[in-house]
Amino acid sequence: MSKPSPSLLLLPPPPVPITSASLSAAYRPSIVAAVSILKALPTSSQLMIALPRPAVHAQPQAAISQSFPELQRLLAGLYSLVCIVCANLGVDVESDTPGSIDARVLLLNYNSQNFAIEGELKFDSSVAGPVVDLPTLAATRRQWSFIFSVDGEQGQKLFTSYLNLAKRQSAPFRGHVSSLEGGVSLIQKETKSVQGQQISETTHGVVAVGGTFDHLHAGHKLLLTATALLVQPVTTSSMADRRLIVGITGDELLKDKKYAEYLSSWTQRQEGVVEFLLSILHFAPSSRESDIETITFNELILNGRAIHTRLKNCSIVIECVEIQDPFGPTITDESVTALVVSGETRSGGKAVNDKRAEKGWKPLQVFEVDVLSAEETEQGSSKTENFASKISSTAIRKRRAEMALTSSL
Repeated sequence: MSKPSPSLLLLPPPPVPITSASLSAAYRPSIVAAVSILKALPTSSQLMIALPRPAVHAQPQAAISQSFPELQRLLAGLYSLVCIVCANLGVDVESDTPGSIDARVLLLNYNSQNFAIEGELKFDSSVAGPVVDLPTLAATRRQWSFIFSVDGEQGQKLFTSYLNLAKRQSAPFRGHVSSLEGGVSLIQKETKSVQGQQISETTHGVVAVGGTFDHLHAGHKLLLTATALLVQPVTTSSMADRRLIVGITGDELLKDKKYAEYLSSWTQRQEGVVEFLLSILHFAPSSRESDIETITFNELILNGRAIHTRLKNCSIVIECVEIQDPFGPTITDESVTALVVSGETRSGGKAVNDKRAEKGWKPLQVFEVDVLSAEETEQGSSKTENFASKISSTAIRKRRAEMALTSSL
């Protein structure tokens, strides 16, 4: 298979308040236009979507955990919108066939009111995504095939700033620039209260998430991106590596899953998780080869197999661990302080903290991400079913089983 063609979509600041409807009004025309262009390519595409994080919590020094409910709502809304658009346009999001699209979302520390490009360009090699500043994104651009900007004052300000920064780098600027239609973004006064989740100012150095992560889809991407958010920002008071622990269900526990013969192996799933996380975390000017160290534990450790991927510049370790039970490292590693769950698995957070309480350990702070949904912006059962097929590992395996059966006839 050919290597995916990377493209960048720079979106203007998000609407306020952030809802499915407001995100659709603001971004749907641009996403439709970008997807329509990429689906016609003779290769698959990896579409990196970057947009300024909400201004109300845009101070880089603020604890991400404080603004987590708002940020995950933005990420969930964008991933849902991309899946809806791809479903409606008949675009494959689960393979690397020509015309397929693999979308990922980055957040930018960017304020068009005070951003300046004059003077010496300073680059902090310790910066890691999924929240990056514009100079970092421009300095580590990945030879984009397309760079999409959005019409309108805010969209063009962002693109102009990025373009000027990119042209100041030593490597020549490349990429086909395309301007897309913008949507409607109405800014309303937003209350400071956040419903449903407690806001915290705590920073976390060891964060865990768990799952099967089979045939990595938008729901997985949201979960992993949200987990990566919580290991931000860099804490200068500690020299210890920040740890992002991903518990990946072992093969033996999955043998009774539906369409188990189309399940990816643990190794394949681990590789998919790491590849995705590196794409949203690694923004050092050095190459991946020189900045990344991989350690494989061939012998079974406490929970099972493990592969650690260390990003040297930003001192983050991605620890993929094979789990054999619902708890994994959360009840064997006391240093874990936070756990990310989805709305479908929130009961798991309570179960973990009950086990930790039995050990006399401090409870984990549990952060919940939204379940991706098309209900608020789409009408009609067929559209909802098409959307659901994009974010369900079981549906993906079922479709592959049906395709295999058809091809054998």
